[in-house]
Amino acid sequence: MFFLLPIGVDGATLDRRPWVSVSIAAACVVAFFITWVIPSNPGGVGEDDVRELIQETLEHPDLELPPGCTGLLSEHGKTLLRRLKAKVEVEVEAPAGDVDVEALQARLDAHCESVLEAKDSGLLQLLGLVPARGVMQWGWLTYMFLHLGWMHLLGNMLFFYVVGLLLEDAWGRPLFAGFYGVGGLVAAVAHVVLDPSSQVLMVGASGAVAACMGAFCLRFATRKVRVGYLIWFLKIWRGTFGVPGWLWAGLWFGNEVLNFVLWGNNTGVAVMAHIGGFGFGFVAASALRVTRLEERFVAPAIAAREGGWVADPRMLEAQTSLETGNREKARAAFLLILADHPDHSEALLALGRMELEDGKVPAGSARVEKALQLLVAREVPEPLWNAVDQLGELFPVERLRPGVAWRVAQGLDEGEAPANSVAMAESLYAAAGKGTGTMAVRALIRAAELRLARRDAPETAAGYLTRAKELATGDAAALAERVGQLEVEAVRMGARMKNRAMDLDTESATARTRAVAALAPVEVGGSSLPPRIIPCRILGLSDKALLVEAPGGQRRSLSVTEVLAVAVGMLPVAVPEGAAPRQTVLTDLVVSWGDPDRGPTVLRIPAAGLGLPERYPGVAPREAYARFLSALLEHSAANPMPDAPTLAEGRYPRFATEGELTAHYYGQVAAAA
Repeated sequence: MFFLLPIGVDGATLDRRPWVSVSIAAACVVAFFITWVIPSNPGGVGEDDVRELIQETLEHPDLELPPGCTGLLSEHGKTLLRRLKAKVEVEVEAPAGDVDVEALQARLDAHCESVLEAKDSGLLQLLGLVPARGVMQWGWLTYMFLHLGWMHLLGNMLFFYVVGLLLEDAWGRPLFAGFYGVGGLVAAVAHVVLDPSSQVLMVGASGAVAACMGAFCLRFATRKVRVGYLIWFLKIWRGTFGVPGWLWAGLWFGNEVLNFVLWGNNTGVAVMAHIGGFGFGFVAASALRVTRLEERFVAPAIAAREGGWVADPRMLEAQTSLETGNREKARAAFLLILADHPDHSEALLALGRMELEDGKVPAGSARVEKALQLLVAREVPEPLWNAVDQLGELFPVERLRPGVAWRVAQGLDEGEAPANSVAMAESLYAAAGKGTGTMAVRALIRAAELRLARRDAPETAAGYLTRAKELATGDAAALAERVGQLEVEAVRMGARMKNRAMDLDTESATARTRAVAALAPVEVGGSSLPPRIIPCRILGLSDKALLVEAPGGQRRSLSVTEVLAVAVGMLPVAVPEGAAPRQTVLTDLVVSWGDPDRGPTVLRIPAAGLGLPERYPGVAPREAYARFLSALLEHSAANPMPDAPTLAEGRYPRFATEGELTAHYYGQVAAAA
C-alpha cells in the first residue's frame, strides 16, 4: 500500500493575502455543512430506498423498474438487476390469476415516484448539476462548491491549496476569480457534452481545480511541488520529494486521460470534467504568455491598484536560469525586464550583482546604486535589508555617491534591522562622510558612534572624527561639540585597550594564561569586580553578525567582531535516579572586558539557545556544536577559552556548577544581570 499527496510548493511566498482562494474554500466548507453534514439524508434518496425498489421489482418477473428510478442505479447496478430478473424468471412460476401484476406494477410506479420526489427535493440535488435538466439550471454555477463526503472535500481543497494561491498572487484577485469560475464552467460543459441525457448528479470543485492545475503546469512549470509519500509493505517508508510543476501536473493529467481511455465515464468520477478543465487552464495560461498580457497589463494593474510592488513573472524564469548556471539566459531575461520597466529594483539588483561578480564594477555599481535608491524610497525597510544581505561582500560601498550612502545607511540603522544590515551601516556612513556639509559631519559622527559601541579599533573612530572636525564649519559648526565628546571617548577607550594589552605582554606566552590574563577582572579598592552574566539565545547568525535575545524579550544585533572571547564549559544535567549521567554545554560570549567601574559583560547561551538543529539539520549535536564553535571563532577572531587546541579537539572543560565555571574563567561569581 502506498500514498502520494502534494503538500505544497517549495519556497512559495505570497505578496498579498489570497482573499479569493480563501473565499472559495470557505464557500465550499459552508456549502458542505449545509448540504451534506446537517441533512440526515443529503441525497434525498438512501441506499435503503433503492434496495426496497429493487426488492419490489424482483417480486414478479413481469414487473419493470420505471425508467426514472433506473437512473438511480449505476451501470453495474443495472447489469446486476438484469441478472437477478433473469434468475427470477427461471425460478419463479406464478400460477395464472394468483397475482395481480398490474396492481403490483402500479404500486411499484407509485413507490418510484415518491422516491424521485424525495430525491428532487434535496438541496444537494437542487444545487448540483444534472445533464438531463439542460441549460436552465443553477447547477452550472453552484455544482463546483458542493461535495459528497469529507474525503471529496479535503482532497479537492488540498490540490486547490497547492496551485490556487500562487495563481491568485500572480494574476490578481479579479482575473483569478473569473478564471476559476470559467474553468469550472468549461469543465461542466465537457462533462455534459459526453452524455447530455444523464440523470446522474455531478458536484465537486475538481473541474475548476483541474483548470488551475493546467494553468499552474505552464505558469509555474519550474517550481518544485513537494510531494509526500507513505509506503507500507512489511515496514513503513515515509518522506517527501520535489517534482517540477510541469511534471507533477502533467502526470496527473496523463492519468486522467488514461482512465478515460480505459474506463470511459463509468468510474463514478467526472473524468471528462477534469480533462476539459485542465485543457482550458493550460490554454488560458498559454494565451497570457504569448500575448504577454500578464507582464504588460495584469502585473502593473495589480501594483497600481494595491499601491505596492508586484513580481514580474519573468523574474522567476530569470532566477531559475541563474540558479541552474545559465547566466546568459538570465542576463537576457533581466535586460528584457528592464527594457519594459527601467525602475524594476529586483532586476536592477540581480543584474548589478551579476556584473559585479563578472568584474564589471562600474556598470554593476551603477545598477546597484539605482536599485538601492528605489528601495530606500519604499515605505517598508525589509526589501532594503534583504538587498544588502544578498549583495554581501560584493556591496560597492566605496562607489556609492555620498547622498545615496547616507540614505541607505539610515535605512539600515534601525532598531529592527538584522545584525548584518546594522554592521554595514558604519561603512555606509563613512562613505557618506566623503561628501561635504552637515550631512557628511552627521554621517561621520554616527560612524564613530557605531565603531565605539563595538569597543573595537577606537583609532578608526578617531579617524572619522578628525574628518568630521575639518568639515564642522558653517551650518555644521553646531555639531563640533558632539565631535569633541566622541574624541574624548575614543582616546579613553584607546588608552584602556593599550593598558590591557601591556598587561597581557607581561604574562606567560601560553594560550591558557593569555586567556585568563585577558579576562582578569579590574581591581577596584583592592577587590575585583564580578562579571555581568546575561542569559541569551541566538536568533540569527551570519559570518558578520549575530542577533541575540534576552529572557525579557530584549534583542540586540552585534557584529561578530564585538565578541572578544568565547568560553566553553560542560555542566551536569539533573537526571532520574539510576539514569546515566548527562552533560550540557554552556557557551559564553564576552562582549566587554569592563572598566574601572564595572566587570566584564558576558552573554551566556545554553545549548538549547544555540538553535543547532535548525542551523545544522541532520547533523549530530556534538558535531553541530563543533561546527558552530569553529565558525564563530573564525569569523570573530575572538580569544578561545581555555585555548584553541582544546576546543578544536572537543575537550571542553567540565565543572560541577555554573558558579564554578564563572569563577574559573572570570575570578568571581556573577553579578545580577
